[in-house]
Amino acid sequence: MKPAGIVLPLIALGGLMLAADSQPNERGKQEVQHSCIQCHSPRLVNSQRLSSAAWEKEIDKMIAWGAPVRDRQLLLDYLSAEYGDLKPVPKPELSGDGTLNRSKH
Repeated sequence: MKPAGIVLPLIALGGLMLAADSQPNERGKQEVQHSCIQCHSPRLVNSQRLSSAAWEKEIDKMIAWGAPVRDRQLLLDYLSAEYGDLKPVPKPELSGDGTLNRSKH
């Protein structure tokens, strides 16, 4: 097989893998919107950095308090991946004059 005959299928496979990988991420975002954002601001969720075990405790606590979680495992997987304890907390965005950009928060 010619090199070009190998490259094109690999590119197509890579595209499919990226599309498949983004689906759980998008579903996780939707679960956060449904389960968390009704009571908490996106800024609060974004500022958290917890271990998977700590996220699990938080989710269980919120469910006990009435959070409308549809897919607990999806929510846990998403929060652990996106807001895990090994990820740095993002710095706040500043406006042109150096003050906190409140329009994004």
